[in-house]
Amino acid sequence: MKTTDALTKAKNIRNLLLGISALFVIALGDSSAFALDPMGPPTAGLEQGQFKAGVDFSYSKMDLELTDGTFVEYLDGLLSDSGEATSFPLKDFKASKAYVNLGYGFADNCEGFLRVGGTKSEFDDSIWLDSEEFDSGNDLAVGGGIKATFFEEGDLKVGVLLQGSWANYQGQLDSPNWTGPDFVDIDMVEVQMAAGASYTWEGIFSIYGGPFFHFVSGDLDDTVGASVTGLGELLNSEYSWDIDEDSVFGGYIGAQLEVAEGCSLNVEYQKTAAADAFAASILWRF
Repeated sequence: MKTTDALTKAKNIRNLLLGISALFVIALGDSSAFALDPMGPPTAGLEQGQFKAGVDFSYSKMDLELTDGTFVEYLDGLLSDSGEATSFPLKDFKASKAYVNLGYGFADNCEGFLRVGGTKSEFDDSIWLDSEEFDSGNDLAVGGGIKATFFEEGDLKVGVLLQGSWANYQGQLDSPNWTGPDFVDIDMVEVQMAAGASYTWEGIFSIYGGPFFHFVSGDLDDTVGASVTGLGELLNSEYSWDIDEDSVFGGYIGAQLEVAEGCSLNVEYQKTAAADAFAASILWRF
């Protein structure tokens, strides 16, 4: 009787979480999302020689720092001026990501994975503070990482995660007050390092999480197209800044649900002082 009650309770929990998770994944598919990548459990989930394939989504918001800026100006095609550009924060950088995720178990306690997918970014009124808006096209994003379990007892696992990604965003910065075009090109590399634990109930539902570090590096180039000066001259400008993270330390928590044999669904929340992120993944093991 106790076994039957436990199985019934587990099925009810699974059905409820599956419904909530499905709605969450649908919401992610319809939203503009941002930069942080899904992490999943910070422990290995594959046996030696086992593969996994799936899809990852993310939803977040992040503040960045633009530093060590430079500029060059051309007047009627001739060098007019150059120098240092002001450093400033880039607020609410948003970039949707969707990946195909492929993984392999190198050992029972260690797995690696690769990600390939697309990304889309946007931000408002941060560079020139003139009601400008940036909206990139659908651009390439790639990544990968490794997970390892170093302690396991019963339903408890403790491990570490290291992952990174690269993305390029290109698009036009628009403002109702401008006459000339303004093009932005962003190259960004992100690295996340996490340590934490996962605990499983009834073999189908687990929670996971722990502290993590998030590092960002890259550059932002802003090319301001020809505009006419008061003397009828054509002015072109090129600006470039280094990109750094505004905050590196944070924590995350998530849940994993076995929706079918060999198939799991993750949902999680990540938080640093400069970013809030939601993520979801669905993976098949074989």
